[in-house]
Amino acid sequence: MKAKRRIIELIEMAEELARQGEIELARKYVKYAIVYSRKTKTKIPLEFKRKFCRKCYVPLIPGLTERRRIKSKILVRTCLICGWVRRYPLRNKGVNKDYKSETR
Repeated sequence: MKAKRRIIELIEMAEELARQGEIELARKYVKYAIVYSRKTKTKIPLEFKRKFCRKCYVPLIPGLTERRRIKSKILVRTCLICGWVRRYPLRNKGVNKDYKSETR
């Protein structure tokens, strides 16, 4: 529990540093968080795992270090530092799965 809290804290600090323009220091903080999670065998929560680039370890901040585009129901996230691209399918939030079975 202590390790997960520290990992989250490091990633949040890295994000704040990146906003201030300290990209290299932010990159080091993210690397420390990853090394710390491996040493303690603690998983990084998905919410925080998606906050940094897997290739260059820079915190992804829309408009500053990341570009977000939506193309045919797919969210495309691109790192502006190294060009790393990740695609996430978007879900329909208003559609109920059981809707079809209820109408029959």
